[in-house]
Amino acid sequence: MPDLEHIIETFDFLMEWDARYQFLEELGGRLSDIAPEDKTENNMVHGCASNVWITGYMDESGSGKFIYEAEAEQPIIRGLVYLVLQVFASKTPDEILNTSFDKFLKRLKLDEHLSTQRHIGMYALVQKMKSLALPFAEQDEFETT
Repeated sequence: MPDLEHIIETFDFLMEWDARYQFLEELGGRLSDIAPEDKTENNMVHGCASNVWITGYMDESGSGKFIYEAEAEQPIIRGLVYLVLQVFASKTPDEILNTSFDKFLKRLKLDEHLSTQRHIGMYALVQKMKSLALPFAEQDEFETT
């Protein structure tokens, strides 16, 4: 699984947006499916262009990290979900709540090239991820981006 820095470097290397979208679809192929019983209304991300489900839980090893599992139906959306998961991977609940997704979007220039619906969907996913981590955090609120 490529780490976030590798993804950013690859995005920078790929100059054409068609190639970047193809890379997103390739990343989407790395996204594992969630268990069928987790595909519930409660786990659905509302606001996405296609069906996206996400679950989250504390790492049972005692690392203090919060783990996400997600699935999306369309290849490009799967890639975008994979990207978002990488931004929040290996973080504690408090680190998740304090992570700015805007910074990441601007770094990849996705804020300039995503459709409005996909932009809304990505922010809906980020909000859902932060709301899943919130009950396990020491703080009781989070940044909305």
